[in-house]
Formats: sequence, C-alpha cells, structure tokens
Amino acid sequence: MSEESQHIDVFLDLLPNWPKNDQTRENFRKLLRERFEASLPDAVERVWDLPPVILKPYGDYLELLIEARQLYVVGHFYSCVAMCGIVGERLVKDVFRVSIVVQKNGSPQIPPDGAFDQFERVEVSGIIRFLKEADLLSDEAATAAEKLGQIRNRYAHARGKNPQRDALKSIKLLHTLVEDTVSVFKEFDIKDGAFVRKASPSATKS
Repeated sequence: MSEESQHIDVFLDLLPNWPKNDQTRENFRKLLRERFEASLPDAVERVWDLPPVILKPYGDYLELLIEARQLYVVGHFYSCVAMCGIVGERLVKDVFRVSIVVQKNGSPQIPPDGAFDQFERVEVSGIIRFLKEADLLSDEAATAAEKLGQIRNRYAHARGKNPQRDALKSIKLLHTLVEDTVSVFKEFDIKDGAFVRKASPSATKS
C-alpha cells in the first residue's frame, strides 16, 4: 500500500545549524540588519506613542520600565504587555515597602527585607487596595494598576487578542501609575526652569 502524500505547514529556523565561523557571522549580521531596517519606519513612528517621563533614577523598576518602552517601539507587543505588568507590580510592591513601619516594644521600626519578601507571594491586587485605602496611591493610579494587572494576566495565559492595541493601553496605564509613584513631578514642580519641591499637605494647612 502506498501512503498518500500530505501537505504539512511547519515553521523552520535552521540558522543555529549553520557552521560557526566568520563568514556565517557576517551573513547573520546582514540578515539581522535587513530585518532591523525593514521594521525601522514603523518603530520610529511608535516613539511618539510613548508618554514622556522624568523619573528618579534608582530602583529595579527603571531598567524594566525602559525595556517595556523599548519592546513597544520595536513591535514586540505581547512581550511589552507582560513587561508592563511586571513593572507595575514592582512599583506597587516598592511603594508598600517604603511606606510601612511597625511597632515593636513600643518603638516604630522598619521591617527587615526578609519580612517584606513574604509579600512577593501575595496577590498584588490586595496590596493595591491596601495602598489606596491608606491614601498611598491615588484612586486613578490604583485603578490603572488593577486594569494593568488584568491585561497582563490575559497575555500571561496566551489569551491576548489585540497585542498592539493592548500594548499601548498597558504602556499608558503603567505611566499613570508611574506619575503617582516615581515621577519627579510627584514631589517637584518646574518654576523658572528649575525643580522646586512641592509644599507638603501639612505645611499647606499650617
């Protein structure tokens, strides 16, 4: 009996099977350069979609935030959604860390890192609600953080339907959270070309 031939669609990436030598490296450079240049016009246009930011340059969030923005620009939208969710969660947990003081033997103390590390296992939505009720996150920022987590969860389970649209939405939600947490404008205004610290609410009332 002869078997009937069948048509099968497959994805092939056999580049790693090429010999590892200078000529192949040069071929790879040429291939990657062509791919990059083909995607460059769209990538350039997407730069204008990003919200401008002025941030405090410390903390683990900064490198991750830059990566999330770069992923959007180069068109890796699925990855961008996931990274935005990661950055948002990091920001929320960092706000929690720097805001909590406990009473021990009648004295206020900052919990050790090991204690805070236990909250890495806690559902972030609960921390968001805590920070909102404690007036450590604005209503707008808390809502943005919740919505960002919901979008991220869809994509983490490979259920995203419109990656480019949702990537841009995630970027904007993330920056709403950024503006209420690590943006320089959270604490400063610009007056006469210089940063001027905002008056604290207590100082304003006195």
